[in-house]
Amino acid sequence: MKEKNKKLIIIVACLLVVIGVSLAYFTASVLTGGSGEQVEATTATIKGSELIVEGTLSFNDLDIYPGHKNVSSIKLTATGDNTLIPYNVIWEGSNTLNTPINYTVYKTTNKMDVSASCEKVVGNMGASKIYYEECSISNIDALGSIISTGTIEKGNTKVTLIPDEFITSSLDGEIVYYYVILEYPNLDESQNIDMGGTFNGEITIEENEVTSDLTIASIYIEENGEYKEKNNIPSEGYTLNAEKSTCNNNTSIGWDSEEEEIYVSNLNTSNTECTLYFDEYNPNAAKEYILSHYNQVLTRNDFSTTVTSTTTGTIYKSANSSQYDNDGEVYYFAGNPTDNWVNFGGFYWRIIRINGNGSIRMIYQGTEANTTGTGTQIGTSAFNTSSNDNAYVGYMYESNQVHGLGTSSTIKGVLDTWYTNNLRSYEDDLDGNAGFCGDREPSTSSSSSNGSGGTGTTQTYYGAYIRLYTNKAPTFECENESDSYTTSGSEDGNRALTYPIGLISADEVSYAGGLYYQSNGSANNSNYYLYTEQGYWTMSPYNYGGTVNIFHVSPSGYFDNHWSYGELAIRPVINLKADIQLSGSGTSTDPYVVV
Repeated sequence: MKEKNKKLIIIVACLLVVIGVSLAYFTASVLTGGSGEQVEATTATIKGSELIVEGTLSFNDLDIYPGHKNVSSIKLTATGDNTLIPYNVIWEGSNTLNTPINYTVYKTTNKMDVSASCEKVVGNMGASKIYYEECSISNIDALGSIISTGTIEKGNTKVTLIPDEFITSSLDGEIVYYYVILEYPNLDESQNIDMGGTFNGEITIEENEVTSDLTIASIYIEENGEYKEKNNIPSEGYTLNAEKSTCNNNTSIGWDSEEEEIYVSNLNTSNTECTLYFDEYNPNAAKEYILSHYNQVLTRNDFSTTVTSTTTGTIYKSANSSQYDNDGEVYYFAGNPTDNWVNFGGFYWRIIRINGNGSIRMIYQGTEANTTGTGTQIGTSAFNTSSNDNAYVGYMYESNQVHGLGTSSTIKGVLDTWYTNNLRSYEDDLDGNAGFCGDREPSTSSSSSNGSGGTGTTQTYYGAYIRLYTNKAPTFECENESDSYTTSGSEDGNRALTYPIGLISADEVSYAGGLYYQSNGSANNSNYYLYTEQGYWTMSPYNYGGTVNIFHVSPSGYFDNHWSYGELAIRPVINLKADIQLSGSGTSTDPYVVV
């Protein structure tokens, strides 16, 4: 078989003596050669998108009698640029069995745990023993409705197992699963003639030239808080309410805000109708949606103690203008909320705060809803491998410049690589204007800021040191524009970043309920959402006194300083745009998601 034709194989090899019978049974067992061994995936290119079919499809028991059933799965991944692809799922092979093989197909969007269990039955018919099987399928209800049934007859055949399917490709791969129940039926007649026969073939897909059929049944447009039925889709000033809009036939519908176009997935070939709801464009849609879930809004003025209380249903806000960031009033989470979870880009995140510009700042939590452990980080790294000069306190730095930006730090290189590999395709949803603050305001005094130092080997204490170690007075504001890391297209900040990704600041840790190390252990905090049992970096410089030190969150939950060349965990921070639409309630089981 040529490499490109390695596909999903079904084999039944029957070997035993034929004994004459007249009813639905074997008088001897059928030995099969199918082992269920995984085979290489099949790849096809349709309409410029790559479709990969992978899985197994086989009878994998050693002995098969009439009535035998087996469950196999097929995974289809479509990677491309939002292209609607019509296709058929095909079985092609050879069947020398006189008894047709029955098949039943289900379709799901998630992987399911489904299996067949068969019990062999041996009885007597006169002087002969008869053999057949009684089978059941576990968890079959989870598969939903049957989408295709049929038989594979004797002969060299090509069978369309699943006709008229559609999938919309995406940059990170749209996935569907097919579950196929194969049955060697128990007929009301002798089936001994099948002994010695074979059944084998391959599963692939082929492009279908069928044209999709979708009808817009109704269009409702928001006017002054009420939806009114209209005849046409609005041309501007509105966005599709994808949560409220509905289609039949399990079709999903969404809105591409960049192109201002509707897109669909799981579109069937015919009789699909959609009802669309359009909302007036809201530049603060994400902020307003999140705030609607919290019935208690609190303020804080004392940051000299930890916050350890369970704060579900609660969000904090700036107590006054001194707690604003560079763009305005801030809402933030503190203590131990269970409702600040987001699922974005295939990862879980925790919301740190709603920035003054309405964007949503969040910190990486893992590929699963982890709260502690190494799963909450993308790896470990030094902040900067060099530490013998004040320059190396910078996320970006330049020799002999307090706020230089000429060279990327070690940790910035790690974050940029991770972003390129994991979040690049989600960039349209991310805000590059909300700066990540790596405050390098220098001082040769440890008790108050005097603006001196910050270059070479001068003993220097940085802004967060004065605020958090000395005064216990955090701020969301980034004092120097050169220390507010924004992307090149931003209207504010240093515009030095290629990608909109950074780290949490030590001030944000303080607002969240963390406290600088105390020798009596009172700063230990295992009961706030930033605690992970791991030590991880912030972006905030601490001091230089012969060695560069950076603030970090310790495995005990307090924050402290650490040599820049040490290995600590990395937890990326990103900002969602203010105008995105969200759904969900913010819990780990129902996280906020971008619609």
